[in-house]
Amino acid sequence: MPISPATSSRRRAGFGVSRRVWWWLGTGVGVIALGLAGLSILAYASVGTNIVRGVTVAGQPVGGLDSLTAIHKLEARWTTFKQQAFQFQAAGRSMDILVTADTSTDEEVALAMVDFDPSVSVSAALSFGRRGSWWQRVRERTSGFLGRPHEFGIVNVDRASLAATLRDKFGDLEQPATNASLKFGSSDAPKVVPSVDGKTFDYALAVRQAVSQTRRLEAKPVALPTTAAAPAIATSAALAKLAQSGVGALLDRAPFSLTRGDKKWTISRDRLKTILGFAGTTNNPRLGLDVAATTDYLATITKDVNVKAQNAKFAILNGRVQEFQASAIGVTLDIPATITAMQNQLIDQQQAAVTLAVTEEKPLTDTVNTNKLGISELVAQATTSFKGSPTNRRYNIGVGAKLLNGLLIQPGEEFSLVKALGPIDAAHGWKPELVIKGPKITPEYGGGLCQVATTLFRAVLNAGLPIVERRNHSLRISYYEPPIGLDATVYEPKPDLRFTNDYKTPLLLQTAVDGNNLTFSFYGTKDGRTVNVPEPKVYNRVPIPATVTTEVDDLKPGEKQCQAPGHPGADATATYTVTKADGTSVTQTFQSHYRALGVICRVGKKPAAKPKPATNTNTATPPSNTNAASSEPVPPNTP
Repeated sequence: MPISPATSSRRRAGFGVSRRVWWWLGTGVGVIALGLAGLSILAYASVGTNIVRGVTVAGQPVGGLDSLTAIHKLEARWTTFKQQAFQFQAAGRSMDILVTADTSTDEEVALAMVDFDPSVSVSAALSFGRRGSWWQRVRERTSGFLGRPHEFGIVNVDRASLAATLRDKFGDLEQPATNASLKFGSSDAPKVVPSVDGKTFDYALAVRQAVSQTRRLEAKPVALPTTAAAPAIATSAALAKLAQSGVGALLDRAPFSLTRGDKKWTISRDRLKTILGFAGTTNNPRLGLDVAATTDYLATITKDVNVKAQNAKFAILNGRVQEFQASAIGVTLDIPATITAMQNQLIDQQQAAVTLAVTEEKPLTDTVNTNKLGISELVAQATTSFKGSPTNRRYNIGVGAKLLNGLLIQPGEEFSLVKALGPIDAAHGWKPELVIKGPKITPEYGGGLCQVATTLFRAVLNAGLPIVERRNHSLRISYYEPPIGLDATVYEPKPDLRFTNDYKTPLLLQTAVDGNNLTFSFYGTKDGRTVNVPEPKVYNRVPIPATVTTEVDDLKPGEKQCQAPGHPGADATATYTVTKADGTSVTQTFQSHYRALGVICRVGKKPAAKPKPATNTNTATPPSNTNAASSEPVPPNTP
C-alpha cells in the first residue's frame, strides 16, 4: 500500500521529537553526573586533615574540626557530664546514681559506671572517609558533606552494675506476686490462702533508656517502667485442685526423710504442714511443695551440708616443697534441685526418702606428688608498701595474703584472683572500709585487696607470664607510686586479675607480710626467659580539681564529712616484653587512664530561715531621732 505524503511527514516529525527527547535526557543525565562528580571531588578535597563534615562523637558535632580541637571540645563535655548523675524515679521516689564512681576512704574502690575516652573516639571519627577503598572514601566523604549524620562515640556503660544498683535502690518498692497457698488450722483441714498479683520494675528497659542518653553524654530523669506480675498459681486454680486432692492421705504418709551421706533430716507431719502448697502452673496445678516455705526450711540445714572447698597448699621447707594443707572438694546444697527432687519423689512418686541435691566445687590447687613438682628455685618476686594504711585495710591485706599463700599453679593453668580470693564479705572474714555511694558514706568490704592485686601483678610481670586480664585503678593511688601505671584493681565479680602459667613446670606462690611490706614470690624452675618492664611513659597530667561539696539530710546542720585526699589525673603507657630462650619475643602494652578527683565533702543542710514577722503598722514609732535614722548610716557595732 503506498504511503501518503501526509503520513510520511508525520513520521518524520515523530522521529524528530524522539531525537530531541533523547538529547535532552542525555544532556540532563550528563549534567547530573558532572554535578555528582563535582560534588564528590569537592567533598573529597574539602576534608584535608580535619574530620569529615556530618560526623558526631557522643552526640557532639565535630565535623570540620581538627582532631586536637575535637578532643578538647569532648573533654570539656565529658567533664561536665561526669559531674551529673543518673536520676531514676519510681513510686514517688527519686534516686541519683553518680555517673563517675564510688570512692572509698582507702582510695581503692573507684569503679566508673560510665567509661568514655575522647581521644579514642576522635581517632575513630577521624578514620571516617579515610578507610577502605577509594570508592568507599569518596562515598563516606560525600555522605558527610551532604549532612548525613555519622556517630562515632565510644561510650561504655556498666549495664550490670547499673541494673544491680537500681535493684538495690528500688527493690523494696516492688510487690512480688504471691501464689495461692495452704494454711492448716488446729485440724488437718487446709484452707486456701488467696494469691496476690504483683508489680515489678523493668530494670532492663530503664538501663537501655539511660544508656541511650549516655551515648549523647546526657543525664535526664528516667522513670522506671512497671510491669504486672501474675502469680503462677491463682486462687481459683488452687481451690479447684484442693477439692480433688488427697491432702489427708499425704499427711498420713509422714514422716519423710532427707539424706546426705550418713546424715539424715526428718520432715514430721507438723513440719510437712508448713511447707505444703501448690506446684506447677494455673493451667496445670498440682498438690505439692510451696517453694518459698520449702526454701526457708532447707536454708536452716545448709550449715550442716555445705563444705567450703579447700585448696592444697605447699611451702618450701629445708629446700624442699612440702604439702601443709590437703585439698578438699567443696559442697553446696542445691536448694532448687532439692525442691524438685522432693516434689517428684516424696509427693508424685510417693516415696518416703530423698537424697539432697548438691553442687561440688573443685579446689583451685589439688593434692599432688611433691617429689614430681620440679620446683627448685625462686623465679620472680615483687614487694609493695602499705605504710600509712588504716587498721581494717591492714587486716584485709593479711587475709588476702593468707588465702593465696601456698597455692600451686599448674603449667597451662589460667589463674583468677577473684576466684582464688572467694566471696568478699563479713562471713568470710573481711572487714569493711567506708565508701561514698551517691549522697551517703556506707561500709564496703575488702578495702586493701587492690594492694594484693597490684603486688601479684608486679610479681607476674617479673616472672614473664602472659597477662589475660588487668585493669588499672580509676584513681592514682599513693600506695603504688612510683611508678605510675603498674597497678591492678580487683573487685568481685569484676574487674579481675588473670594470668596464665606458660612455664613447663608448676609455680608455687608464696606470700609474706613483713611490717609495712607485702611480698609475693613465685618458686619453680627458670626456663631461660628474660623480662623487660621499663618505666611507664606518663602524659596528660591533670591537677587535683576543686573540692566538691554536696548538701545532705543525714548529717546535722553544718556538720561536714570529707573524703580526702584529692587525686591528680594522668595517662600512662607501659610496654612489657618477654624474650624466650629460643629468641622469640612477646610484647604486651598496658594503657592506664587515671581520672582527676577533687576532695568530696558532704555537709548537713541548714534549716531554712524562718520568715520575719509581719510589721504591725499600728505600732507607734519612737519619737526620738526619726529624721536622723533615714539619712545617716548606722555606725558599725552599734548595739
